[in-house]
Amino acid sequence: MTGVYVKKCFDEVVDTSEGALSAHLQRIAHEELGETPEKRREALEELKRQLDAEPDLNARKDDEFLLRFLRVRKYDVDLALRNVRNYYRNRDSSGSVYVDFLPSNVPPAARTLYMRMTEKDVLGRPIFVFRPGMWMPEEVPYMDFHRAGLICYEHLACDPVVQTVGIVLLVDFSGFTADKLLSMSISLLRRALEYIQDCMPIRLKAVHVVKQSYAFDMLFALVRPFTKSKLAQRARFHGENFERLHEEIPPEVLPEEYGGHGPALDFDAFWKEVEASEENFEANNRFGYGASGADTLPEDCEQPQECTPL
Repeated sequence: MTGVYVKKCFDEVVDTSEGALSAHLQRIAHEELGETPEKRREALEELKRQLDAEPDLNARKDDEFLLRFLRVRKYDVDLALRNVRNYYRNRDSSGSVYVDFLPSNVPPAARTLYMRMTEKDVLGRPIFVFRPGMWMPEEVPYMDFHRAGLICYEHLACDPVVQTVGIVLLVDFSGFTADKLLSMSISLLRRALEYIQDCMPIRLKAVHVVKQSYAFDMLFALVRPFTKSKLAQRARFHGENFERLHEEIPPEVLPEEYGGHGPALDFDAFWKEVEASEENFEANNRFGYGASGADTLPEDCEQPQECTPL
């Protein structure tokens, strides 16, 4: 990215080039990620050089795509490269999950399970709502349920705001039963956790779990051995008591079902936004590993550790 850089103070440089982050986001990116125009340029050049040396990987090398990984890894190029590899390895080893991986192929019933709120939490971070308890296996096969979530995460990763300040999840388990748990694919569930922890180029800052039932305890027991300490430490288990939830997500922005008095969740508006990026998904689907990269597990950055409800 080229442009004019204006010196604002001795330790802060404002990028005024086309496509640059807002001044507010630039300040956050500088303070939390160490991002400067010079570091961004140098890191992009080095990451592209290292990707060119990967004979089996046909990766996207445009700045917009690579910045997702550099920002989530705070401009450590080696970690960003590992993240890119893991991203493509997860896609390559997930079989039919990524076949017809397009927003237009998400069935209507699956679109009531995921959405991003227009409002932010107290730290200005976007809020992504996930409602697994509303999933109806007889209407939406688990593969479609799983794929819809991955499409959402892929869309969110494109957002420079999410790349810079991160995102928080609000997971509503009301209505989640043992029958639904039995309809899930454990292998795909593990792949999803693997994707979130090692592959997804998103700064996941907090996970708020609400209205969890006994079936959630069974699910939690299944995923706990594969949950790493970093993710475990960011989980908050609220049940039906939203007092602590409201300390981080104000009731003014939450709908009535979460003890708030904000607007209702607008799933249709969110999915129109996702569908508008259809061409980006089509282009992205053309990249990845060849046959030699198939069935390779992500490089492990940290051993799984047990997590305890807070």
